[in-house]
Amino acid sequence: MPEKRDNDEMVLKETSPVYAVATDGDIDLSLLKDSLAKTPWERMQANDDALNFAGSLRAAMEKRNAKPK
Repeated sequence: MPEKRDNDEMVLKETSPVYAVATDGDIDLSLLKDSLAKTPWERMQANDDALNFAGSLRAAMEKRNAKPK
């Protein structure tokens, strides 16, 4: 992270990534690591799959809640 000095010079400090520090709590680090192991294209494809699945769930709910004519 940048650190500001008196003469307005920015210096980068060597720090460990946040996901390496957060070991407990409500964060599932395995999901983050799995996602970062994928290429950007693979992540976009997974997002498309999730959107298509959500759309099919939405359509099924609308069909279930439709009133007969």
